[in-house]
Amino acid sequence: MNIALGIFLFVISILGLALFPLQSVNADDLLSPRQQMASGIDAEDVECKLGFTLMIRSTNGDAACVKPSTSINLSNAGWGNIIKSAIEEPNTPEEPNTPEEPNPQEESEENVIEIKISDGVGSGDR
Repeated sequence: MNIALGIFLFVISILGLALFPLQSVNADDLLSPRQQMASGIDAEDVECKLGFTLMIRSTNGDAACVKPSTSINLSNAGWGNIIKSAIEEPNTPEEPNTPEEPNPQEESEENVIEIKISDGVGSGDR
């Protein structure tokens, strides 16, 4: 029985080592865009931390990871081009953008306002 346990642990260890590179990169382990480019990664292939947008600077082609709101401002100012937006999910299937048609019956039931106007003089509504 000890031999079976030993083989089982050995197989699990080998599988763990084989699958380790498939794990996602921890945000703390990501190098800065400058460090990634210095190590030979193309500017377009730089990985940004979660929630940041990859931009390529117009003047020198360097990569930068910025907040999404900043990327829009920089792009509008001509500073650079947005390459990968923070809102993009590369491995999720896209669903078609089909606007939902409002149900007219629901609108009429929810949006009814009844107004009663009286002149207040001799109408008996007091």
